[in-house]
Amino acid sequence: MKICPRLIFVVFSILTFLSCGSQKSPKDVVYTQFDDDLKTLIARNEGFLGFVRTLDDKQKLREEFLKLRLQYKKTEAFSEYFFPTTVRMVNGAPLDEVEDEENAVFEPGGLQVIEELIYTDEPIDKEELIRHVRKLQVNVKRIKMLWVDIGLTDAHVMDALRLELFRLITLGISGFDNPASGNALEESKQVLRSFQQYLGVYEGVMPDSKELQDQAENAILFLNKSKNFNDFDRAAFIVDHINPLCRSLHKSQKAASIPFVFDRKILKGDAATLFDPGAFDAEALVSNSRFSSTADRIALGQKLFYDGRISGNGKTNCGTCHQPGLAYTDGLKTSKGFGKESIGRNAPTLQYAALQQAMFYDLRSPSLEDQAADVIHNKNEMHGSLDEIAKLIGSDADYQRLFKKAYPELDTIPPVYIQNSLAVFVRSLNPFNSRFDQYMRGDKKVLTLEEISGFNLFMGKAKCGTCHFVPLFNGTVPPDYQRTESEVLGVTADADFKNAKLDTDAGRGAHNQFPQWENAFKTSTVRNVAKTAPYMHNGAYATLEQVMQFYNEGGGAGLGLNVPNQTLAADKLKLTPKEIGLVTKFMGSLND
Repeated sequence: MKICPRLIFVVFSILTFLSCGSQKSPKDVVYTQFDDDLKTLIARNEGFLGFVRTLDDKQKLREEFLKLRLQYKKTEAFSEYFFPTTVRMVNGAPLDEVEDEENAVFEPGGLQVIEELIYTDEPIDKEELIRHVRKLQVNVKRIKMLWVDIGLTDAHVMDALRLELFRLITLGISGFDNPASGNALEESKQVLRSFQQYLGVYEGVMPDSKELQDQAENAILFLNKSKNFNDFDRAAFIVDHINPLCRSLHKSQKAASIPFVFDRKILKGDAATLFDPGAFDAEALVSNSRFSSTADRIALGQKLFYDGRISGNGKTNCGTCHQPGLAYTDGLKTSKGFGKESIGRNAPTLQYAALQQAMFYDLRSPSLEDQAADVIHNKNEMHGSLDEIAKLIGSDADYQRLFKKAYPELDTIPPVYIQNSLAVFVRSLNPFNSRFDQYMRGDKKVLTLEEISGFNLFMGKAKCGTCHFVPLFNGTVPPDYQRTESEVLGVTADADFKNAKLDTDAGRGAHNQFPQWENAFKTSTVRNVAKTAPYMHNGAYATLEQVMQFYNEGGGAGLGLNVPNQTLAADKLKLTPKEIGLVTKFMGSLND
């Protein structure tokens, strides 16, 4: 029987059409894959619950728990990206969650709480452990339920994977979310394997796909060579492996014409690495575009910053307490205000202040504009008036010219624009040009071996990096940078640690009556810290060595003081004098 060639062509075309129609797009494959990973996480958690109920072998429980955490790490990129609020109850810090606006406190829950319950020398509280494992299951199931309504795009996939690599080098390798188990390196491998798995879906879409897979594999091999958490060379891992991987991902995404996600966050949506010049946007937190920075506004703000006429006595200006040569601090234990009396707190650096979600040590001000008004009107600081400054600008020819260039659309001088001009000047103080920055951009000659060792200690054994997050080195939490943390350290009144006395400043607790915030203070940046002595909110410690000694003892609680709400672990770090010296040498490399 003869078969008509035309019939063959028609049948072939139909089969081809059906075959193509059945192929899923990469984002749809990722969608299904993540859903499957969530199902596995739910099943593993159910299995772990069974172990908790039936096993009394603490070591076996820990082994099963680590498997559960590894499965969570497979889902972390998209869980964190789409459901950050729920993830706080899945893998958040084991600290009460305080919602100031709701006047409510929420109990912590999730993997870190469970870790604390099973990594203990005390008998395990089975009832409490079961309760938290069941709570974890509820929240993981909530993520799966919410996933149904997510409209995933290729841009979302790439952005989530990029941010997961950033999360790996800022939080993952510091042991931020597994301090008790110390399993950071194994979890880092899992993050990279998950990256490979999800990115592999785009093999036919993204150029250099094989190179990306090979780079991720080499990073895993580097992790495999590490002896333990304390000996891990984080500097080499970032510079030789993760930064190149991030750059390749960025390049390949552009070549594939997959758009970047721009959502007005501190970290720019198209930053290839965390260390690129211009990776952070100080304008991201500006509430209205009419307050954006311009060169003319910076010039006006800078002139006002150093003009004593903006204060009540005509002599005090912003530069009195924030001197450029001292990284915009004043070198005093506690600053002197309008009447030369101590205002009770040490002047913090203004450099990188724009890259925080709230201002002052007690986080009472939501913006730099509000901070400027607070300081000017404060009777103990400048005892000035924005209205009087407006009159000064209106009566001074030089100021009139500067103001008209800065705000040409205005015929009057509203005080809010005076606040804005001072704020935009502060927003210009983010140079990111320290030797550390140059090293992270590939110039390996700029840091000494001792400084590199100090960085590895800072991010590892010394645990500095779990609060001072690289690369901002402040408490604004990466990689989404949506909240700035405060900590209760139990800071002492002075550096006499043998006769330690708790400092009496209530900190955040003076403005917000939550016991969790009593003596809580913002985690300030340690960029330029070698220039900003003395240290802490009260200037109690004259040297960085004293600061490190305080942390080495476990803060106030480690020194034997009664600090029931201390968020810093009270355990001794057991750093040697040599190690303390290496950390302080590294911090010297953060000078711009």
